[in-house]
Amino acid sequence: MPAEVLVMCSACGRPQTAARRRCAFCNAELPEAPLPPRSPESSETPAPWPGVTPLTLDLGNRRALAVNDARLSFQGRPGGGPALDVPWARVKRLEWSTRPYLEALGLLAFTALGLLWAPTQAVRIMALAAGVLGVMLTGLYRHHGLTVELDDGSRMRWPLGMAPRGSAREARLQVARAALAEAGRVRRVPVAGFDA
Repeated sequence: MPAEVLVMCSACGRPQTAARRRCAFCNAELPEAPLPPRSPESSETPAPWPGVTPLTLDLGNRRALAVNDARLSFQGRPGGGPALDVPWARVKRLEWSTRPYLEALGLLAFTALGLLWAPTQAVRIMALAAGVLGVMLTGLYRHHGLTVELDDGSRMRWPLGMAPRGSAREARLQVARAALAEAGRVRRVPVAGFDA
């Protein structure tokens, strides 16, 4: 089972993944994680991932992202099933995307129909409430996704899920983003969208 290296935040005392540079809770700078000792039989050639420990990140809603020295894996099916595995040797580029929950704006169509053609005042009020709810959901929730571009030019889009701003689930997604950014940096894979 993959292990995850944790460091304690010196400001708030909460454990964090060593891949993060700042605490997810108080934004204080995190201390450096100690590197594992080198074995005497190790050669002069550095390991493919010096100082980076393989880990599996629980994204919530039965989704997980696993990173190790050989591959990147995504488990995204709510009912289970096989994970999608990509060897690091084939990964050409990574892009993390975060966007508002724009689908909730579809409730505005109901609002327009209700205000224009509603037979009663009660239906108009419900239509207006639906529109307000749609705008609120768009502002409160964000979709996260990862695009993996392979060496043959094909792209895999992994939907990592939706989370309310500031929630524990969004914090897990931020930890996953930081860990993946570090993994890409170590593997010299260009990354985009990891600085937001």
